[in-house]
Amino acid sequence: MLTEEKELFGATPVRFFEGPPDATALKPGDLGVNIDLFRQVKVHYNKAKENIACRVLADICQDIQDSGYLGRMDDSAERLSTTVVTVQRWRSRFADTGLLKRQNRNGLYSVDPKVALRMDADGNVIKPTSDKKVIFKF
Repeated sequence: MLTEEKELFGATPVRFFEGPPDATALKPGDLGVNIDLFRQVKVHYNKAKENIACRVLADICQDIQDSGYLGRMDDSAERLSTTVVTVQRWRSRFADTGLLKRQNRNGLYSVDPKVALRMDADGNVIKPTSDKKVIFKF
């Protein structure tokens, strides 16, 4: 069953952990993922069509931007060959269960460090930055 979860991830250098990812074990540019959570999601949402829950969560983990937040929902929907509504529904569910952190009520999310960690090119953990809060300047 473990290989099935690992197949969800593409060409990104990914390291799998049996618990929360350990930043000290990751190299610059790596993505550390808690594979145990994927097993739990797969079992819990076993009735979901084609187990879209695991596919959305894998896409979320790989979509951590340099700002620390997740990318656009329509891009995610296109990668997963599904609708934006489906992606939004799963992001909201994962935020309700604590796998994602809701940054605002407009759909801005970040991944909880117990789920996945992404390292930047310098070997630092990418965390959400608050300097994006002021978007409009008059």
